[in-house]
Amino acid sequence: MHRLLTFPLLALLACLCAIAPAQAAQRTTIDRQALEALLTRQLDEAQAAGFSGTVLVADGEGVLFERSVGMADAAAGTPVSADTRFNLASTGKLFTTVAVLQLVQAGKLDLDAPVGRYLPDWPVKQVRDDVTLRQLLLHTSGLKSYWGAEFNSRRATLRTLADYRPLLATEPTFAPGSQWQYSNIGFQLLGLIVEAASGQSYYDYVATHIFGPAGMRDTGYFDMDGQAPRVAVPRRGGTGTDHDDTLPVPEPRGGAAGGGYSTPRDLLRFHRALTGGVLLDAKHLDLLFAPVALPAGTRAPPHGLGMLRYVVGNDVGYGHPGGAPGVGVDFRGLRRGGWTVIVMGNSDAPRTMPLAGELLQLVHQAGGPDLTFPMPAGGVRVGG
Repeated sequence: MHRLLTFPLLALLACLCAIAPAQAAQRTTIDRQALEALLTRQLDEAQAAGFSGTVLVADGEGVLFERSVGMADAAAGTPVSADTRFNLASTGKLFTTVAVLQLVQAGKLDLDAPVGRYLPDWPVKQVRDDVTLRQLLLHTSGLKSYWGAEFNSRRATLRTLADYRPLLATEPTFAPGSQWQYSNIGFQLLGLIVEAASGQSYYDYVATHIFGPAGMRDTGYFDMDGQAPRVAVPRRGGTGTDHDDTLPVPEPRGGAAGGGYSTPRDLLRFHRALTGGVLLDAKHLDLLFAPVALPAGTRAPPHGLGMLRYVVGNDVGYGHPGGAPGVGVDFRGLRRGGWTVIVMGNSDAPRTMPLAGELLQLVHQAGGPDLTFPMPAGGVRVGG
């Protein structure tokens, strides 16, 4: 059977912080009735257009709105529910970012060290000698993604991060640090570095050091020999996909560049644990949320270390979207205000990320924070 990794609760405190807000926060003046009406109407329209998924909105005191629509498995007649697990796609990069900073905190990694310090046998000399961990997190390494003919031929064998190595050993397309280019190869390399520094598999590391402490009991990665319970089956639509329709998502198990499965409630637990100081100490939480300098001329969404990062009033917004055929996630949160908006879906039409943008505007219209941000002209979206 497909197995979801199980995560023992490490302490009662971790359990409590995963469910209750991790910090005291003043509730923004919000019209709860207006919020309910606006989001319900928008979701009704989205469902009529084919959307299937769950939306959760929470502030520093608790959940303000949660609703599931559509079918988790149309063939089986299973509706989406609050505990349906959705594929994370690139939203899973958040876990890799936190894992890297945990190992920096432990003195086992240096963000400005080259890849070769931790992977001395890496076959591409320029990557081994010149690409730093910071550049991998910032998508300025010059590395791209690994999807293509070779990936398609190997996809069914990708059970561990080591299985990806032949797909990752590519030359940078520009001098490291000189430009910005969204990179899945870079994050898989970070996963291999997490393994080298921790002595654990990537999957075991995030289970032990992120999912467990955060109380994320419904989050994990799957083996490939069956089907785990409560998983949303992607519903494909549109054109232009080159992915094999016999597999539900581009990567059967997922890894450090994305994938795995979670629920909106578990992502809320992650948000509470991260911003509440359970996963990182104060110094490294400040490092995670600090502004970063990207190369001149970069046309990218507002970025931080391994995630979206932008100013929201006197607070800092963060998050990461994710998408693949039949998969869509948009996760946004505030560092101090407690707010988070989470949209997870398993349908292609309408796409989850544009819908999330509309929902974010409605949250703001009802009196919540503005978690949207302007895209630069010609900018590159993240989340693939």
